Amino acid sequence: MDKFIATSTATYPLGAPCGRKCLKINSGIYSGRMAFLYASTPNNITLAVADFPYLEFSSPIDIITDAADTPFDATIDSDGNILLTYIGVTAGDLRFVRLDFAGGSWSAGTPITVYSSDECSYPHIFKFSTGTLWLTFTRYSSGAYYLSAKASGDNGDTWSPESDPGKTLTSGNSQQVYGLMVESGLTSYVFYSEGGSKIAYRSLPDSVVLWNSEVVLATEGGYDEQINAAVAADGRIGLTYISSSGLKFREYSGSAWSGENSLESGSVFWPEVKYQDGEAYVIYACETASGLLESRYVRTQDGQFGSAVVLDDRRSALSAVLVYSSSAGSYEDKTVEAASDDSADVIHSVSGALLSLTDDAVYIGLDQPFNFVHINLATTGSGGQVSWKYFDGQVWQTFSPSGGDWHFSASSRDVLLWDDYQSIPSDWQKNTISGGSRYWIAIVTTTSFSTAPVGTRLTAIANTGAMIQGR
Repeated sequence: MDKFIATSTATYPLGAPCGRKCLKINSGIYSGRMAFLYASTPNNITLAVADFPYLEFSSPIDIITDAADTPFDATIDSDGNILLTYIGVTAGDLRFVRLDFAGGSWSAGTPITVYSSDECSYPHIFKFSTGTLWLTFTRYSSGAYYLSAKASGDNGDTWSPESDPGKTLTSGNSQQVYGLMVESGLTSYVFYSEGGSKIAYRSLPDSVVLWNSEVVLATEGGYDEQINAAVAADGRIGLTYISSSGLKFREYSGSAWSGENSLESGSVFWPEVKYQDGEAYVIYACETASGLLESRYVRTQDGQFGSAVVLDDRRSALSAVLVYSSSAGSYEDKTVEAASDDSADVIHSVSGALLSLTDDAVYIGLDQPFNFVHINLATTGSGGQVSWKYFDGQVWQTFSPSGGDWHFSASSRDVLLWDDYQSIPSDWQKNTISGGSRYWIAIVTTTSFSTAPVGTRLTAIANTGAMIQGR
């Protein structure tokens, strides 16, 4: 499913990879109702709501208007109340607010300042099974960054004095520290990357006052906020993080840690781990040769990771790219060239261009309907115009892309054909062109170009800037 909800002007619309933004009611008459939280502007945190199958969302409602333009986090309790933590815009203080759930809707209470003595960042919230609510957060004090954890025993109604940072879990570093908490076997685990140099954790067994000493898991370097953890039904903990050499994964059995698994090299972002039917899935965005971020996942089978798989076939390399010359009356298959790094090779051999004269065309196709294409040009076009068409089973229908008409007048363009999958025309049908039956988009020249565009890359890989899985 791909559903457009809203646009955002915030720096971190979805916060940090360890966060939770898609929260679902799991029982009762409203079971399945989902709350989606995001930063809509630098200072506003906004709520949109939908019921299964999540094809329509409510109008967005601003629930916080004094947030700093930094990540926030949220979770949901067994009664459906949303527990949210964020950083205040004026003082950089740590804040908490509860959105009470009643009659099928959420209403925000008054925000509480949890800690205000230092500048705070990267908050994470976790509700322990025994009822204790934890906030972990980074605080900056006297030139050093510390990771702290603070608890509330009454679902966030009261906290210790706002001058109290709670339990400080690290000794201080000149570079940032990022943390998150999970629970397994009535033990709290706080995982963190510190100073870019190590991945470590500390644990707190139930009914114990003192935290266990730090355990270091990795020291390669290159670590930042790209860290995530999940707990399997049998209590195993999966931890994924990004180092200077790529995406990593380790698993804790409850008594011992596995070795470090290398899942993907290169530039990787937004890793998340989840367990399904006992197997671990790691979902992430990986930078392709074109510089675009492709959503992928790897999973275990019988405890062993397989190869990476594209998360969404509609957000992948195009199945076919055909360039048609009206003067030659012929198609040329440029599928390989459109997916390659080579410049200026997506052209028709007769025109020496991607498009040139009236009725020249480019056909881009996938095996299922899609709503996005990225186009990169070696030579920008000028003076010409194009129309965009899809086949309805009888004729080619002209439409205007949702992202606006574009006539190959810039060197690179992300063309949003339709807002989301639900907006794709229901009458779009496969058609056979030059022997290939696919869902085709035809880009047809209606006014000849004075300077003909020359193509380098065409792909349906979307530039995924951030992603958060539902919880």
